[in-house]
Amino acid sequence: MSRVRGTWRRLFTRTDRNATDTPVDERTLFAMATVIFLVQFPHLFHLPIWVSLLGGGLVGLRLWHHHAPHHKSLALVLSPVTVTLIAATAAVLLRLDYGYAVGRDPCVALLFVLVAAKFSEIRRASDATVLLCLSAFLLLTQYFYSQTILTALITLPEIVAMAFAMAVVRDPHNPATNAQQLRLVGKLLIQGLPLAAVLFVLFPRLPGPLWSLPEDALARTGLSDSMSPGSIGSLSKSNEVAFRVEFDGPPPPPHARYWRGPVLTEFDGRNWTVSEQNTAATPWHPPDAKVYDYTVMLQPHRLRWLFALDSAASLPRADQGANTDTPILGQLMADRQLIANAPVTSVLRYRQSSVLSNAMMPAHAPRASTLQLPGKNPKAIAFAEDLREQSTSDLDYAQRVLRHFNRDTFRYTLQPQLLGDAPVDEFLFDSKAGFCEHYSAAFVVMMRAADIPARVVTGYLGGEMNGDYMIVRQADAHAWAEAFIDGVWRRFDPTGQVAPSRVEQGLSAALPTESAVPSFARMDAGWLRSARLRWDALNHQWQRLVVDFDNDSQKSLWERLGLINPSLVHIVVLAMALSLAWGLFLFGMPSLNRSGLSRDEALWHRLCRLLSLNGFPRVPGESAAEYLQRVSGEWPRQRARLRMLSHDFTTLRFRRTDDTQAQRTRARIQRELLTLALGIRVNRWQRTRRPVANAEHA
Repeated sequence: MSRVRGTWRRLFTRTDRNATDTPVDERTLFAMATVIFLVQFPHLFHLPIWVSLLGGGLVGLRLWHHHAPHHKSLALVLSPVTVTLIAATAAVLLRLDYGYAVGRDPCVALLFVLVAAKFSEIRRASDATVLLCLSAFLLLTQYFYSQTILTALITLPEIVAMAFAMAVVRDPHNPATNAQQLRLVGKLLIQGLPLAAVLFVLFPRLPGPLWSLPEDALARTGLSDSMSPGSIGSLSKSNEVAFRVEFDGPPPPPHARYWRGPVLTEFDGRNWTVSEQNTAATPWHPPDAKVYDYTVMLQPHRLRWLFALDSAASLPRADQGANTDTPILGQLMADRQLIANAPVTSVLRYRQSSVLSNAMMPAHAPRASTLQLPGKNPKAIAFAEDLREQSTSDLDYAQRVLRHFNRDTFRYTLQPQLLGDAPVDEFLFDSKAGFCEHYSAAFVVMMRAADIPARVVTGYLGGEMNGDYMIVRQADAHAWAEAFIDGVWRRFDPTGQVAPSRVEQGLSAALPTESAVPSFARMDAGWLRSARLRWDALNHQWQRLVVDFDNDSQKSLWERLGLINPSLVHIVVLAMALSLAWGLFLFGMPSLNRSGLSRDEALWHRLCRLLSLNGFPRVPGESAAEYLQRVSGEWPRQRARLRMLSHDFTTLRFRRTDDTQAQRTRARIQRELLTLALGIRVNRWQRTRRPVANAEHA
């Protein structure tokens, strides 16, 4: 029984299992706490509150336990069994909270908790090393949510903190102050930036994403494959960017910026959905029509919809500059909507061509679903039949329906009342207030009631120019109608009959006093709007030049440099040459002293520092020749090199030489100093390893 109690006590008390291990000191502990705080901070905005509190609480308890090591309650909470139970319970709660276990959000949340749990049990340097690796993974996960320049700026202090923690963990007894350590870390990071840039540009790119994440059930934004009263109205309250567009020439006028998305033909009396009977079609446009060429940068929405201006005149292709032999990223369907080959899970950049036309030739005869009309809205159907009897043609009937919206007391609003089982009837004859989906749905129902094939088209209307590109936001979400009249599909936008300014000037102009309009879409945003547009332009350049630098961008770069499909050997040789040149610059080129030392004096002082680091400091009053002669006697392995350096320094100091010969002598000294520095570093590493090897042998 006493043995069992002793085992149980050891499990619930935090004592080092190996007494010979060096415990983590206060400096290391707080360095690791800083790392944990910085890598956890970006996730606080999208994780459940209880996950953030749990992660922060474990970190706080461990810091508290450091100041109160004999507190029994803290020791019990931070014991291995308790921490394991907390982590296991968090995993179960995450499964219940998200409703699924395998996906981006629950996995990142679990890693968030595990990092905090690992910090709560940190006791040795080996624990700190493992925690640094976990923290690096958690740092990378913030790019699953955002890849903007702000995310990159947030990463900088995280990397500095991790590098500082590495230095502290490696040598916790280093007498250097924190400020000195940080200066050293900053210097090393700055020196490594050119190498990182070389690897970024030259490293072979994969044709697809570096990793694939399981689909998250709730991680979708933007238009969907269905529409019900209020769905697009709620989407239009968002400031999020749907996509950005770069036109090869002048953009179309605002009233013609209809960005076509999902086409909805199935109707059950309340909800509109995409038809499953859809086939591929061939792009077509009138020979004399003006073609707009542009590039779309579509934000991820985890569905397969692509967007094209009005009527697509080409298939979407990957953006590879002037290269015309580019892969096709999607197909054009018979209802003229673009469907991607795969769900859009990352920013997709594609080239597209379109024409502006209010009428489109059909790929085939209208399907039966375009006349489908459940009997849930009898008033609307009866009203349509009466209006049809007064019309002379299908086009005249459509115009009469539009005039009804224009002349009656209809109102355009983002906050309509809730509608029941007969939404079209209630909207047309009772509320008479709604958003674009209400007007487009009512128009299509009335067309079908008159035996005219019709469908609802969802997408975006408008777009704001910001310098040389256009921003289309979720607030620009829109729905309009198409009816099959005189052998072509014609576009009708009944919203324009109620709120013409919505088509001409945008959402804020149509709803100037409505509070539901998002702040960024309002016309009176002033300097804040201008500042946010500038910030968006900066993010756009970051996305285009850095985030979107893929395999195709790298090929274009090779072509601009005159290298057509360079082999892997050529890339490796170029990368090694540039890295070697930068290394020679760092180790071989002495930094001139700001006190006014000449170049030759700076070289001599660099040699003295190197020898002093290896245990051969210069004795006061010792001449240069005497110093090098003494060191060469005590260091036989470098005797020949030191004698050569003594001769070269004597030549530079006391002999008259021309500039060419002096430059050659300095270059030779720099090479020898570089070799000597590498040799000294190897010797220091061997000396630090020798005690460890002897201890292992013992």
